[in-house]
Amino acid sequence: MNRYLRTIALLCVLAPLSFSSFAQSEQGAPGDAIVISSGLEGGGYWLTGNRLKAAGINAGLNIENRSSTGSLSNLKALMDPDSPVNIAFAQADALQFYLQDRPSEAASIETIRRLGEECVFIISGSKSGVKNLGDIENAKRFHLGIKSPNSGIRVTFDHMTTLVPQLKHVTVRYGDSVEMINDWVHHLSDIKRAVMVVHAPDAHSEEIDMVIANPDKYRFVKIKDTRLTQSSESGQSAYTAESVAPGAVSGASRVPTICVEGLLVSHKDKLSDAVQNRISSLSDEQWQKIQSGSD
Repeated sequence: MNRYLRTIALLCVLAPLSFSSFAQSEQGAPGDAIVISSGLEGGGYWLTGNRLKAAGINAGLNIENRSSTGSLSNLKALMDPDSPVNIAFAQADALQFYLQDRPSEAASIETIRRLGEECVFIISGSKSGVKNLGDIENAKRFHLGIKSPNSGIRVTFDHMTTLVPQLKHVTVRYGDSVEMINDWVHHLSDIKRAVMVVHAPDAHSEEIDMVIANPDKYRFVKIKDTRLTQSSESGQSAYTAESVAPGAVSGASRVPTICVEGLLVSHKDKLSDAVQNRISSLSDEQWQKIQSGSD
């Protein structure tokens, strides 16, 4: 009887330990879950995040893709110790802008992959008299349409303003860019208007397609200013001067503008080294498929 009781007692002690070990095995070790903060649902970063999630799941990784309002909110979530986000998409200028007031956080951020260029496109009416950045600087009243106050586009404009302070008089309006463009025909005032979008030079968007389809109504504003590409205190510039054909449409005129690099970054302390290496290897091996969406 005593031996029987001792056996039962031993099983009672070991059972919770076994269950605990099993539960930990099922849930994964701390730092194994990958939570991406991507971008607006349906947008380029969000779609890339979904494809990265699918590729990761096929490789045995536990990945969640969370939508957001843009690069700045992605970085805030990444650096928030109470947020599970440990990987984020961000434009290089947004990262530089974010770290200006938080230089100590730079050591915790690691670049997993450089995603390629995204370029600034400012669109105005063909009869507006706004042909280049200087026209925006010199306009007495100027309204610039941007989709969201929390978007990477807004961060880009804020960063441009730190480099060209003469842009500070510009009034930013938020809302649907296409609706703003269509609304121009109803305004008869001395206010000059434009909208700004930021995306890959070969990407299509409603705004880009409207200009290309209606060159008699709309134009791309030329952005050509060495102040925008000057090096920061860190010795680097967030922007490069480029001449691109928007939307990669055959025959479309090239426009001078500035471009910024897109980044996939991680928080070193929120990912185990093993998972960090696995996600890096996955992006190296399958990034072309992930980014293009090809099978």
